[in-house]
Amino acid sequence: MSTAAPEYAFATPFLNPPASPIRSLMPYAMRPGTISLAGGYPAQELFDVEGLSVASTQVLARLGACLQYSNIDGQASLRHELARLSAERGLICNADTELVVTGGSQQALALLTRVMLQPGDHAIIESPAFPNSVQALRYTGATVHTVQSGPEGIDVDALDELAGRIKPKMVCVVASFSNPCGATLTRERRLRLLELAVKHRFLIVEDDPYSELRFAGEAVPPIAALAQGEARHWAVYLASMSKTMAPALRIGWLVAPPEVRRRCVSAKAADDMASSAWIQEVVAQYLANGRYGEHVPRIRAAYGLRCDAMAESLARELNGRVTFSKPEGGMFFWARLTGEIDATRLLPYAIEHEVVYVPGKAFYADAAQADLHAMRMSFATMNESQIAQGMVRLGRALDACEANEPVSISLAA
Repeated sequence: MSTAAPEYAFATPFLNPPASPIRSLMPYAMRPGTISLAGGYPAQELFDVEGLSVASTQVLARLGACLQYSNIDGQASLRHELARLSAERGLICNADTELVVTGGSQQALALLTRVMLQPGDHAIIESPAFPNSVQALRYTGATVHTVQSGPEGIDVDALDELAGRIKPKMVCVVASFSNPCGATLTRERRLRLLELAVKHRFLIVEDDPYSELRFAGEAVPPIAALAQGEARHWAVYLASMSKTMAPALRIGWLVAPPEVRRRCVSAKAADDMASSAWIQEVVAQYLANGRYGEHVPRIRAAYGLRCDAMAESLARELNGRVTFSKPEGGMFFWARLTGEIDATRLLPYAIEHEVVYVPGKAFYADAAQADLHAMRMSFATMNESQIAQGMVRLGRALDACEANEPVSISLAA
C-alpha cells in the first residue's frame, strides 16, 4: 500500500527548482543520426587523450602521494600552474593568497555567491545568460536583476542607472564569447565596468570559459587584468578547463582579492572539502609538460573552421529566414528567425528532422524579456559536413512548420 509523500519543509529557493531547459533536450540530441547543435559540449574527438595519458602515467608513478585529501584551496602544484596560465592571459595573481582551485567555474561561482549574497541583497546578471549562473545567484535568496546584453555585451549605461537604484553586491558577465550570445566586451567597455564597480561598490565577476577559443580578431585581456588601484579590489575572475581540456576533469579556478578568496576557501571546506588531489596533479603535470600550449591552438583552429561552416551554411540554407552575428570565438551562434514562426514552435519539427538547438527563451532570467525568435546553436561538437547537413535539415523543418504539417514530437511547454 502506497502512502502519500510527506510535505517536506524545503528551503524557499528549492520549493520548485526549475528543470534544466538544456538538459531536457539531451535525450533528443543523443538519438543516433541526430545532429545536435544544442549542448555547449567541447568536441570529444579533439580531446588530447595522448597528452592526458602521458601526464596520468607520470602521476601514477607517484600515486601514493596523491591519494590523500588535497589542500582545500588546491594542490600547490596546480595553483602555481594556474597562476602562470592566468599571467599568460594578462592577469598577474598570487597563487597562495588570491587563487583557489574549484570543481569547474560553476562551483567557483556558487562559492562566491554563497560568500557574498543573502536574502535582501541584490545581484545583476547580463541577459540573456547561462541558466545555471542565474540559479547560482537565486539560490542564495538574493534578488536577481538583469541588464540587457547584445552583440557588444552588457549595456553599461543601463547598468550604471540600475546599480545606482538597487545597490547590487555583485554583477556577473561572460566578457569573452558569452553564452549564449557569443558577444565580446571591448577593452573600453571592460574599463567602464571597472569604473562602475568602484563607483557603486559591487564585485564585477567575470566567468571566462571561452577566451582561449578565439579564432578571429584581437584578444582582449580579462577584466581583472585591466584593473588598476582600487578597481582591483572589486574584480573577480573565474575560469575553467572544461572547454579547453576536458569537462570530466572538473577543474576550474577563482582569482579574487585575498579577503574574498579566504572566505571562498571556507565555503569550499563546507561544500566538498577539496577537489581530487589525483586529478589536480594530472592537470598540473599536463600544464607543466607544455601540452596545454600545444593543444589549445589545435582546437582553436578546428572550431574556427566549424564556425565558418555554420555561418556559410546558415546564409545558404536559411537565406533571409534567420539573422545572426558571426562570433570571433567560443562555441555559439545566436540566431533569430525573421518570420512569424518562433523558436519554440519550430523545435518539434527540427527534432523530427533530426537536428536540435536550444530556443533562446531558455536563457532569460525574466520570461517577460525573452526573445522568442532567438535560438542558440553550438558549432563545437559537430564537424563541418555535419553542420552543413544540420542547416539543410533546419531549413526543411522550417518549411514543414510554415506549412503546418503534422508533427509527432510533443514537448513540454
